[in-house]
Amino acid sequence: MSISMNPMQKTIISRHVNLLSYALICAIFYLMAYYSVSALLPSSIPAHHDDYANYALASGGLAWSWNRPLSTWAIYIFSSMGPEYLSWAVRILTATYVFLCWRILVQVLQPRQYWITLMLFAVASLSSPIVAEYARYTGMVTHMMSGCLGLAAVYFVFKDDRETSNVWLYASVVLLLLSTLAKEDFILFYAFSFAYVLIRSNNPVKKRIVVGLIGLAASLLMVAGAKFLAASSFLGENDVHSPYFIDTSVTSVAATVWRYLTGTGHSTMIGHGRIVAAAIVFSGIVALYVLVRDKQIPKTLYIVGAALTLIAPYSVLPNHVNPYYELIWLPFIIGGVYVALTELFKTNSANSMSAYVTCALLATLTILLYVVDTPGRSAIANWYNVIASDNTRVLKQLDENKTAINAAPSVCVYGAGAFSPWYMHSGQYLDTVMGLHTVWNIVVDKNSPLYPGFQLGANMSHGKIVVTGEADANANCIKISIAEAK
Repeated sequence: MSISMNPMQKTIISRHVNLLSYALICAIFYLMAYYSVSALLPSSIPAHHDDYANYALASGGLAWSWNRPLSTWAIYIFSSMGPEYLSWAVRILTATYVFLCWRILVQVLQPRQYWITLMLFAVASLSSPIVAEYARYTGMVTHMMSGCLGLAAVYFVFKDDRETSNVWLYASVVLLLLSTLAKEDFILFYAFSFAYVLIRSNNPVKKRIVVGLIGLAASLLMVAGAKFLAASSFLGENDVHSPYFIDTSVTSVAATVWRYLTGTGHSTMIGHGRIVAAAIVFSGIVALYVLVRDKQIPKTLYIVGAALTLIAPYSVLPNHVNPYYELIWLPFIIGGVYVALTELFKTNSANSMSAYVTCALLATLTILLYVVDTPGRSAIANWYNVIASDNTRVLKQLDENKTAINAAPSVCVYGAGAFSPWYMHSGQYLDTVMGLHTVWNIVVDKNSPLYPGFQLGANMSHGKIVVTGEADANANCIKISIAEAK
């Protein structure tokens, strides 16, 4: 017996389902990033020089720039509230990003076994070794903020096609513009998704095409402004040795895409990369087969194409290949396998057995990824834990000497390492976050491989950091050694 529901009841149930879905993804994220691989609870102890810089960003004041202003403002606001707020923002954005990937997948193909499929999807997407970084590295905030806005924009495009009101269409364009103001990476994904929805739509498209093109044109103008008005190095440099050197040749792009799909050569991602590469190749083959078999555009083709459009902005930067970007497209690769199996076996037909076979195969992929990825996830989490423990000791040591440090004109620091607050950083974290005000003399040999990084920090410090050798250290400075247990 079927039970009829009015629109209000359906809306309430839908909201409850979405809330529970989001809670489940959050729980799986924290299980994968922390509790399955680490005895330490979440903290905001900085590890990379980017962390020190982000936590101290509030010291520089808030000003307009064409160079990713929205994400810069967000970092400024969260860092003004305290390091914990910024680190939690990264974690929440990560869970939100995976949830929005799931919502788009549901728009494309409603799973028959919703909760089982969601759990398998979330575990497979979040078992990657690099998930440990998304719980600990604040540098993820830029592309996660842009990604959440970009995915929400695409979700509203799908929603607009199912609603009579145009509010979702306008909202999608606004979100696209906000995404572009945070980072430039989701414009192609939006354009591809917009085209897919219009091609498959049975509704009038003329107005939607005009509004969508206006949004895309405005986004491209923003990118041009960042490139030519703000001279953003993130948008490409001519120096072939620069991390942001752009190479658009077919061979370079294809090679970079394949590097990303196979784990970028990172030691913890080798087995994982083989599985992911095999997964997208499988989905691509199924998409072509279904295209020939059914004589219509397969849903799998959209999901695979979406994953590739998300890789595309990174594929033209062969000198800037980082494994942690994988989480941007990994959920779509996992989702692509599910959609491919569904279309291959025609799971959404009356044959219920095929739905169980699809879930069983997706469960096999999920278990395989979990088993292969857990050692790598543990290794990355342990690396961060070691750095966090050592930096906790260093920062505690400095805080315990706060009165003496602030009373002294200068402090000589011995034994500073590559993850200390003076390496490739201006030392502003110590001033802004910890309230330590002095001139820091970093004692390091000129032949040390760490010397260039400390000198870079000194150059950015406006005289607050001085890199010096043992013989030249100021005899009157307070001497602090932090070269204890690593």
